[in-house]
Formats: sequence, structure tokens, C-alpha cells
Amino acid sequence: MNARSLGTPWRQADPLLLTTTLALAGLGTILVISATWHYTEPPSIVHNPWLLKQVLFLFLGLAAMVFCATTRAAALRNLAFVFYGISLLILVAVAIAGKGSIENGADAQRWLEIGGLQLQPSEPAKLALILALARVFSSRPPGLQTTLLSAITAGVPIGLVYIEPNLGTALSMLAIWLGMLVLSGTPKRYLAATLALNLMALPVLWMGMHDYMRQRILTFLNPQAYALTDGYNLLQAQISIGSGGLWGKGLFEGTQTQLRYLRLSHSDFIFSVLGEELGFVGSMLLLVLFAILLFRVFRAYEMAQGRFSALIAAGIASLIAFQVVANIGGNVGMNPLAGIPLPLLSYGGSALVTQLAGLGLVQATLISRRLYRFEV
Repeated sequence: MNARSLGTPWRQADPLLLTTTLALAGLGTILVISATWHYTEPPSIVHNPWLLKQVLFLFLGLAAMVFCATTRAAALRNLAFVFYGISLLILVAVAIAGKGSIENGADAQRWLEIGGLQLQPSEPAKLALILALARVFSSRPPGLQTTLLSAITAGVPIGLVYIEPNLGTALSMLAIWLGMLVLSGTPKRYLAATLALNLMALPVLWMGMHDYMRQRILTFLNPQAYALTDGYNLLQAQISIGSGGLWGKGLFEGTQTQLRYLRLSHSDFIFSVLGEELGFVGSMLLLVLFAILLFRVFRAYEMAQGRFSALIAAGIASLIAFQVVANIGGNVGMNPLAGIPLPLLSYGGSALVTQLAGLGLVQATLISRRLYRFEV
């Protein structure tokens, strides 16, 4: 059934997408509390700096989501390359004057410090890349020229992020490009050629990797061989998930989490916290929530008015799907760990704000339509 929108443009927003987004963000906040409960002595919510920062960035992210949702597609299209250019300049600034962190090493220049807060510019650069690629793919018909231009558009920020070094974010940007390449209707022969070139580049990529990147792959292949070093986190994550059983040990009751055997439990291994404390049932519930979220984003892709808007939704869907698979797969030992956060759940301000803003852009593709289909 079709009907003209009445009054406020918010009538055309997707309430199920919004509800699922808030549910995941709320669950993430609870898990961050549990994961950092014993980081302070005595344990306290009020004096927990990780929680306070997460809540602060959650509100900033919700504000960014509302702002992005009410931005017209025409304005986003006109400013796409402007945002892209600004993001490249900031990534260059990170390469020159970026800071490291205790968790990731001082040699990893990934952050800019502003007002005492560490911000990771590579996160909003993902959205800038999505907007730029949406402009590229929507401005010309699918073909060789468009494929090459999109590869260059994606390759520049990927290269800047990789040299930070930040393999996880570089892979996320690569996933954005590949997903949008497929969903933009690129002919199969060019998709096949892209796949072949990527496979051919693997030996070169292996030789050009930093030592820690190669070590992560070796650890994935045989974690027991590095049980006391690089494989420790992976083995502890698997122990945490396996010990949760069907219903879990209960929030704040996970021994691996609360006794701090599980390192980086609030960020890279937040899924392991959930698996231990909420068990198989909680893990399945999380996967259902992500499935609903992705279904609604793909629905926006199909219902969007205009190719540019549809491709924005395609880029957000590609990003979320990749990060969910990469993070959970890394926690259970199905793929190498790459420091990729679990969307809306992992601790991290820049990532959380970026993810909520991206979902706001998806809502914008629906709000900007002239007609609204009342369908589930």
C-alpha cells in the first residue's frame, strides 16, 4: 500500500530499525559495565571512566544519528567529495602527528587528541568513503571506468589507514568498496577480475605486512603454540564463550571476565563477555538483533528513492555485516583477529558515533522519499 507522507518527515523513518539500533546500543552499554566492573577498586558505576565515556559518546552518537537522518540526500550528494577530501586531510594529519595508545602500542599512530579525548579519524572516514563511492557509482553507468575510479577512490584512504598501521579499519574499508561494487550492479566480468586481482595480490600483501599482522595469522592457525603470548587472548575468549553454557553465568558473574583473565574484554572481546555471561541463548539473541538490523538496512537499500541514497544503505550494510562477521568470527576462532569492533557493542567512542551516524544516513534514505510504503 502506498500513501503520501502526512506531516512530519519522521513518519517515513523505520521504527524497527531505530528500535533495534537502540537495543543493541543499550546491550553494549550493559556489557561495557560488566567488562569493566573490576577495573576500578572498589567496583563503581559512578567512578567508571570507561562507562562514562561510553555513555557520553552514545549521546553524541544519537545526536549525530538524528542530524544525519534529517539531512537531505541532495545535500549529502553535493558534499560527498568535500567530506571525502576532508577525511583524507585528517588521515594525513594522523600519519604526521597521530598518537598511539597503551592497548595498541605507541607505534600505532591512529588517534588525534582533542580536549583530552582521543578521537580515531579513520572511523568517520568510513562514512566519507561510503558517500564518495555512492557519488561515483551513481554518477556513471556500471563498467570498467566506474570500477577503476571507485578502486582509486577507496584505495587512497585504505592506504593511509594501513600505514598507521590499522589493518582492521583498512579491511573494513575494503569490505565497503567490495560490497558497494557488487550492489551497484557492476558487470560480473569486472567483479570476477576484481576478485582475481585481489587473490593475486595476497603474496605481495603478506610480504608487505607488519610483523604483528603476520603473527596474528600464525596465531589463528595454531593458537596453542602461542598460548602464553599472542594466542592467550584468543584461547581465553574461547574458554569464556564455552563456559557460558546455555543460559550463561549471569551478568557480572563471568569468572573469565570478572577475574580479568579475558583481556580487552570491553572492546575486541565484548562478544566473549556476552557468551560467558548470557550464554548460547544470549548469543543467539544478539545474532537475531543483528539479522533484523541488516534486514532493515537492506530494505532501505531496496526502497530508497534514487541510486545515490540506495548505495549509501548498501555501504552501511556492507560495513556492519563485515564487522559483525569479523569480530564474532575472531572471538570464536573462525578467522584471524584484526582489532575490528563489534558494531554498537564494543567500547570506543569514535566507532560508536560513526556507527550511529551511519544508521542515521540509512534513515535519511527513507525520510527523503516522497512516498512511503506501509509494509513490514
